[in-house]
Amino acid sequence: MMRISRTAFVTALTLFTLAACTSEKSETSEPDSPRYVKLADVSNIPNFDEFTFPAVVSAVKTVDLSFEVSGRLIQTDLVTGNDIEKGKLLATIDRKPFERRMEESKTRLEQSERELNRIEKMFSQKLVAQSTLDSAKTSYELAMLDLKNAEQDLSYTQLYAPFDAKLSQRLVENNSFVAAGTPIARLQDVSKIYFNINVPERLLTANLGRGIKQASATLATNRSQWYPVSYVEHSTQPDPVSQTYEVVFAMEPRDELPLTPGARAIVKVSLQGSMYPEGLVVPVKSLVGDENNGFAVWIFDKATSRVTKQAVNVKHIENELAIIEGDISLGQRVVSAGATKMTADMKVLPYKGEK
Repeated sequence: MMRISRTAFVTALTLFTLAACTSEKSETSEPDSPRYVKLADVSNIPNFDEFTFPAVVSAVKTVDLSFEVSGRLIQTDLVTGNDIEKGKLLATIDRKPFERRMEESKTRLEQSERELNRIEKMFSQKLVAQSTLDSAKTSYELAMLDLKNAEQDLSYTQLYAPFDAKLSQRLVENNSFVAAGTPIARLQDVSKIYFNINVPERLLTANLGRGIKQASATLATNRSQWYPVSYVEHSTQPDPVSQTYEVVFAMEPRDELPLTPGARAIVKVSLQGSMYPEGLVVPVKSLVGDENNGFAVWIFDKATSRVTKQAVNVKHIENELAIIEGDISLGQRVVSAGATKMTADMKVLPYKGEK
């Protein structure tokens, strides 16, 4: 059996003790070793007054044309894509049945008039009762109304363009039988070009009370040229699915901007005033904490190269920036990367690669 000498044991014990002391000294001195961190300046609030939205081009209004009476189409001038002037005759249904009815109504009216004249003479001679005269007057008035209805129905057999428009769709063919109220064509009012955008609820709420300074639009496929547009209207109830509000802008048609309903576009809106008149800005990554327990940032002290935790109130987050309020000043620097690893009074050094 191997025996360890007393001298060898003492030597080993001494080496172990020295190693332990060295390790303890290293652990004790480790907190004094500075950590390299990325810093960011506390800055003023930038102008959050310009927003860009995808848009869809639409017509001022879209109308489905239909006849007020039923009949067979005998004439149409419905070419899809054509520009149509107000008052243009677009379609006609067979007028002959309506013309015959109007002639019948005229004949009944003439007969009722003759009968009324005869009864009035007899009444003046006290040969008929008052009730007979009243019946004759009623028959005459009903015949007159029937003629007016027949004339109106005859006028309904021809369909005219109600406004300057573009024919977007033909829904029936010539010689078809169409019932009253059945759409035969779809017209789009393109006297102006409408741009429809959807604004998120949070963005609309945050900017309540701010007027529109200016707005412009362009094609989604070519953003080299922007054109001024004007505000028209906006919805007051959000979409139940997307929780966005529809806002409409308009512009006069331009020959150099070939836009048709359904085309994709871009709308840029600049607002008046400031969304947050007070506050400062730091990177979002510099924030530590949460909504329940509150937020804070680590402020760097250049004189001591140490950090101090400072509670802040987060007012708004936009992209990678946070608008804050609190006991913090413009020009101070905060830890913008690795903030969650900071501890009170920790010694840090700015990262050399920081720009």
